[in-house]
Amino acid sequence: MRRTLQAIMAFAVLAMLLAGTASAATSQGLEWGITVGDQSNFDITATTEGVVETDEVIYMEVLVRPVIPNIITALDELPFDDLDLDISWANGTDLGWSGLIFILLFVATPSFIFPIGNYTLLTELYNADDFYNGTVYDSGGYWGVNFNDFEFSEGSNQSIDIHVDYLKDDGVLAHWTVTMTNTTSSLVTGSIIMTRQGLPGLDIVGWIRDNLLLVGVGVGIVVILGAVVCMRRK
Repeated sequence: MRRTLQAIMAFAVLAMLLAGTASAATSQGLEWGITVGDQSNFDITATTEGVVETDEVIYMEVLVRPVIPNIITALDELPFDDLDLDISWANGTDLGWSGLIFILLFVATPSFIFPIGNYTLLTELYNADDFYNGTVYDSGGYWGVNFNDFEFSEGSNQSIDIHVDYLKDDGVLAHWTVTMTNTTSSLVTGSIIMTRQGLPGLDIVGWIRDNLLLVGVGVGIVVILGAVVCMRRK
């Protein structure tokens, strides 16, 4: 009985150690900010010539979260292909042919979810990739890419601007916008806006970090004004 109890305890300890290892950050500081079972809802609207064609809610659930290799040297070494997601309309029905709309997401970025932690490394990996040609966007609590002036075919007279960003806290898609413009008339011919529900409000810490010089100047001015007032009172 004692040996059985010891074996059970040893197995439990080993299982906890393995679980901790699987969820820990790599030596490069990358880790998943999501776990299996996490769910996200997105509001999505699509317009053509000013007419709303789609106004729906999309549901996404994490089914499989793969292990991130300890050392990553290229963007395609991140295990996006093994990240299994269930994506459907909010009522549970399959997206069907409507899922083809995400072609305009995947020309700019490889996944709905990115690892979190080392955004300097993620930026370097994205910039070095031969397929993706976007410009990295890193502002406050969000990281992503801008991919502008994209054309499906030469001479199509349609230019497409794409913006994608992810919430740094968990790496899940936060905003995806597509703007299609007629290059001859400069008129917007279509748009797609997909926004994750429940995003945090104003990121004060992120704003201060991104505007550190401005904040420093402001604090300096306040200190100087305070000193002047004190001197006048004396």
